[in-house]
Amino acid sequence: MLKLHKKTEYALLALRYLSRLKPAECATTRSIATSYNIPETLLAKVLQTLRTGSIVTATQGAQGGYALAQPLTEISLVTLFALCREQSRLVECIGDEACSCQQGPHCDIKGPLAILNDAMMRPIRHMSVADLFAGTPTLALGPIAVAR
Repeated sequence: MLKLHKKTEYALLALRYLSRLKPAECATTRSIATSYNIPETLLAKVLQTLRTGSIVTATQGAQGGYALAQPLTEISLVTLFALCREQSRLVECIGDEACSCQQGPHCDIKGPLAILNDAMMRPIRHMSVADLFAGTPTLALGPIAVAR
């Protein structure tokens, strides 16, 4: 159900690439784009977003480029998703009291959908980008409330 935008996919690819660099090494937008065969102009915008979010650093000049600003273990998926403006709700009305849904006061599935949304998002809230890349996500699910 959760489908990532290309912007988020490119952010993850860039982070993967940067995580493989040696300390004090930088990568250019072109080298990352070429490595993954992705559009350089879109990747440049994604890298600027990551820089604005303090996930990567940028260095100007002939030896310049991008590097990780922090270890991947410190970058939560939720933070990355928020930077890339990912939708984290199954339906618009979850978490939005001002929603203009036509069902409005007659809706009797908002509660159950909110519970499902929480169950789906809970593992993501506890995962870092490093967990994702390692294939060993921390799944702290705990009990899930059942709506009646």
